[in-house]
Amino acid sequence: MPKSETTQAAHSHQTPTLLPAVLADLSLNDAINHFLFAVALEVRPATVAYYEKSLRPLRDILKPVGAVTTDDLRLCYAQLRDRQMRFDGHPLRPVQEGGLSIPTLHKYVRAWKRFFTWLVDEGYLLRSPAAKIKRPKLPYVRPKDMTLQDLERILAAAREECVRDYAIICFLADTACRVGGVAGLVLANLNLREHRAIVCEKGGDEREVTFEDRTARALRQYLDDERRHQMDRLTQRGVLIDGRVFLGPKGPLTTSGVYLLIARLAKRAGVQGRYNPHSIRHAWARNALKRGANLKEVQQYLGHKSITTTAMFYAIYLDEELHDRHRQLTLLPPEPCEDKRADGGAL
Repeated sequence: MPKSETTQAAHSHQTPTLLPAVLADLSLNDAINHFLFAVALEVRPATVAYYEKSLRPLRDILKPVGAVTTDDLRLCYAQLRDRQMRFDGHPLRPVQEGGLSIPTLHKYVRAWKRFFTWLVDEGYLLRSPAAKIKRPKLPYVRPKDMTLQDLERILAAAREECVRDYAIICFLADTACRVGGVAGLVLANLNLREHRAIVCEKGGDEREVTFEDRTARALRQYLDDERRHQMDRLTQRGVLIDGRVFLGPKGPLTTSGVYLLIARLAKRAGVQGRYNPHSIRHAWARNALKRGANLKEVQQYLGHKSITTTAMFYAIYLDEELHDRHRQLTLLPPEPCEDKRADGGAL
């Protein structure tokens, strides 16, 4: 059989790639709803909210999902990039002049790519129209850590003001856990004798953290004194505690409550730099790296699934830090007669 006939016969027996029958009638708006429903089964509500917000501009593309082109997405991106106002429609923040930041635009494109990749994986599309959309290059971000001096100021203010707050700051600074881990900590997962705890953080993932004597003493003092009185008051009012370690006036302490108490302590201590729970986590990681911990150790202490996350957001060094460290790392040793470093001139 001639080659052309053989090829034709082979093709005639191949099963053609078919798109789902619903594709012709599925609008982009409905496709977004399908995606949000699917991811809600796999990720935490905050992540679903991120996708819902990031995909909202695509709802203005009034086309079937299979008709959406790369140019449609480029036009949508250009409209976002050229915005003159921020926080339009935000439930809490007032509208401000100025366009969207590069990190915000980056998040939009990342969500679009994830959405259309999901459509391809689910069989709704043969290829992603977002594949050729490039994420904007992220600018250099300075470290987001709290300084050790500011941490000491906040610890001192907490020690004077509230046993509970002092225990919380100690736990955050000792374990490097996320704010959700400390707010959701339960008594059943706290082992003061072995200085260990199991925290539940992003996506409901649990992990073990370790703490030292100072934190154990602060926790014991809070549990034996202040928390007992809090428990009595809340129980009398019929408030459900669920075994939570840290309590507030109205019930178990929330993540917002942790943010507020740190802000209050920072104001009292005169802190001018960063003072949120995550800045303490950043401080833990950066200081661990500067003290000689390797990246893999820090990744595991922080509970990151990918070491890339640790390297990208925590292994960041200021120019002056690199300058100070250079003498220990340089390949070139000093000359035998060199007893001090030149300061811009001759010795």
